[in-house]
Amino acid sequence: MATAVGFIPYATIQEEFSQHALRSAEVPVEHYVSAPLPTLRWGTPAYAVFICPAARVRGMPPRLDAPDRWWAISAESRRSLVYALTKAVPYTPEPLTGPVVLSPTGRSLAALKEDARVLGELLDEAVPGFFRGEAVAAELREDLAAQLRAVLPGEVWPWHRALTPDLFAWLEGADHA
Repeated sequence: MATAVGFIPYATIQEEFSQHALRSAEVPVEHYVSAPLPTLRWGTPAYAVFICPAARVRGMPPRLDAPDRWWAISAESRRSLVYALTKAVPYTPEPLTGPVVLSPTGRSLAALKEDARVLGELLDEAVPGFFRGEAVAAELREDLAAQLRAVLPGEVWPWHRALTPDLFAWLEGADHA
């Protein structure tokens, strides 16, 4: 269901990536799927994720290899726009380096869930302006950037920036329209 402004709420986008048939058909179960981030890279409002092999050992932080695939879903219709293996269609001209080991956050599960909830609210508030190329208050962009830093693992920040460079340029005050 689209919001009154025509874009799918962030929680629904997250659910779409989680439950989409493409995920069960193409994404190995042991792979890590990043948080969806908004982008206009394909000429239309979308959310994109990178996907990478992950090694999880109980009691140890996850180890992620460089992304081996990526995927974008329309922010207006929930339809898949693109799904590609990075060896066939890289999402950046620069090589993606890995592996990385995610640092433990030291935060409770309740605190992490609250951070994710706040991120969703900030995205729902800020992203329509981003998608339309409209001015959004600097304070809202700063709050969103801070929440992204709180929620996204720092070790994979470069992979997010490479996948959604327009979002990060916009958060830093550059015009993307």
